[in-house]
Amino acid sequence: MRYHIAILGDHNPNHSTHQALDDSIKQVVKLFEEDLRFDWVSTDTFEAKSAFNHQYAGLWIAPGSPYKNTHNVLDAIRYAREHNIPVFGNCGGFQHMLLEFARNVCGIANADHEEINPDASDLLISKLNCSLVEQEEELTLVNTNSILFDTIRKEKLTGRYYCNYGLNCQYQATLKTQGLKITALSDDGQVRAFEVEQHPFFLGTLFQPALTSTYEEPNPLIYAFVRKVIQNSRH
Repeated sequence: MRYHIAILGDHNPNHSTHQALDDSIKQVVKLFEEDLRFDWVSTDTFEAKSAFNHQYAGLWIAPGSPYKNTHNVLDAIRYAREHNIPVFGNCGGFQHMLLEFARNVCGIANADHEEINPDASDLLISKLNCSLVEQEEELTLVNTNSILFDTIRKEKLTGRYYCNYGLNCQYQATLKTQGLKITALSDDGQVRAFEVEQHPFFLGTLFQPALTSTYEEPNPLIYAFVRKVIQNSRH
């Protein structure tokens, strides 16, 4: 059986983060016996209902925002969340997963992204105090009842970034009351990873796991995502 995973993003083969993501797929695929296929799908052509009903069993929201079509990205995330399809998002993926959750679960209808709409009334995603482009942080895993902790099995991890925007901390409490599970924090208490309760795999990281993946040690979060796609499809 072949398992198809959509990588939703506007692929740029010259961008280092997209090169790293492509490399990480090769590194992880060799760990599985199953027939796996990863397809980059442009954000301006993706149609969620058709794609998930006829082809894809998992959704990876790639870095590289602002996307060509933000509406399609948010629609894909919503469909996957509501239909228990595994979702993995990094950097821009992390940001847009939070936007979708804020708008459709928390009722923050005007939740927006400062990079896209800097004059919005509810800037859920705002510019970081310090750029994280090509930076690393040591992060603390703060929830032992999480996919992240079950995967890493450590209290600390090193996150590598290519990012200038993150979650506005003013909205953190509201998101948590509606079922968002904060799983990793920076030393200054900023959210760097989250999950959604009662979903098989809805995991966002501001850091990019592909940037720390190697042929000798494929990133365990990417492995966990692919494994969940296979398990979820079988059931």
